[in-house]
Amino acid sequence: MPRPLERSAAAAIAVTLAAFATLAPPAGAEVAPGTYVYAIEHSRYGTIGTHTIMLAKRGAQTIAGVALRIQVKILLVTAHRETADRREVWQDGRLVAYASATRENGKDIKLTAKAAGADLAIMGPAGAKTAPGGTMPTNPWNVAILKARTVMDSKTGAVHAVTAVEAQGEETLKAAGGRVTARKYLFSAGTRRVLWYDAAGRLVQFQVFNDGNTVTFTLK
Repeated sequence: MPRPLERSAAAAIAVTLAAFATLAPPAGAEVAPGTYVYAIEHSRYGTIGTHTIMLAKRGAQTIAGVALRIQVKILLVTAHRETADRREVWQDGRLVAYASATRENGKDIKLTAKAAGADLAIMGPAGAKTAPGGTMPTNPWNVAILKARTVMDSKTGAVHAVTAVEAQGEETLKAAGGRVTARKYLFSAGTRRVLWYDAAGRLVQFQVFNDGNTVTFTLK
């Protein structure tokens, strides 16, 4: 028989998962194909680069290409340089193929994933692993991430359980060349993030919190 502490933990998890069902993503059509460029601001170092998402339709599939370009300079010296090119293939709401090539301060990091029956087969720096088929990359362009139970780190392939999704109301942001009203969500899965989506489900801003710093991605 489960002990009281185990029952309490199980009850807390059940409440959290039940809450997922009530967090309806923003209504509206699927995000339109096109190119979406995000400026990246670091809380300590200022503007550090761009994050570009290119969406295209190919029959029943949605293809998302990602180009990340980061350069951090301190006193005119490059302290951190990172580039990444990634490709996501989606079909029927599921990630069916993924490839990522990252170069971080001279080190290459390769990651691939593909649908394998009911699972997602991942091959990354730590070797091969299997994740549930509904696992989504941590790149949050797809508003359906608000319903995910597990996520895969877009760079390393590390798999994390989603531990919290909290709707935090609407805010008006300066993004996409003007003022945009967006719904705000706290999203925790290994790393804490805040995500903003407009009424059509378009990602207009997101923040990543790590090591006491905040990195903000804002749609230009």
